[in-house]
Amino acid sequence: MGNSATSLLRSLGGERLHTQYMHGASEAMMAAVRLEHAASDQDFADVHALATQELGPGLASLDEIKRVDALTGASIWVIRRRGEVTGFLAPLALTAAGVAALVDNTFDAANIDQKWVARMGEPLAGFYCWCYAGKDQVSRGALVLGLRTLIDRYFPDLPFFGRDSTEAGARIMRHLGFFPFDNTPHLFWRCASVMEMAA
Repeated sequence: MGNSATSLLRSLGGERLHTQYMHGASEAMMAAVRLEHAASDQDFADVHALATQELGPGLASLDEIKRVDALTGASIWVIRRRGEVTGFLAPLALTAAGVAALVDNTFDAANIDQKWVARMGEPLAGFYCWCYAGKDQVSRGALVLGLRTLIDRYFPDLPFFGRDSTEAGARIMRHLGFFPFDNTPHLFWRCASVMEMAA
């Protein structure tokens, strides 16, 4: 891509309402990729245990992921096999302030400022792939497919961001078509609509 990530991001125009980020529509969209919203304390405990097991320490605390999901109403989504949580996806809907914090490298993924996230039904400026993990290859494959569907089918006009916190995560981002975001360390992004035009 010849244009800088900053100029492409600016061309998107910032926050806007999105029909898929609404109550009802969001749940139906995620169900189409076999994900359901975490509903119980046990769901959140399972998500935190899985994240720690697969990715190690230093992640957001159990209380933090529950707080952020309560703020947005749509941050933690799980995949179940035989009634057991075997994977999860945590796409954070971002405000313009959240996008700016990622770009200027002040975004702290373990301590999410409420001004960085958009509540369900509010205008949003993009998504941050906060975390995802699966216990087995089937669950991991379903999560990657689900994330690809969100990025390229449901939200092609919104930027998705991620960090290469692990080598496995970096490989998945490259597989999904993410590119480094200018000079911001460890930040990658994808927005299907602008990247197709810029290619």
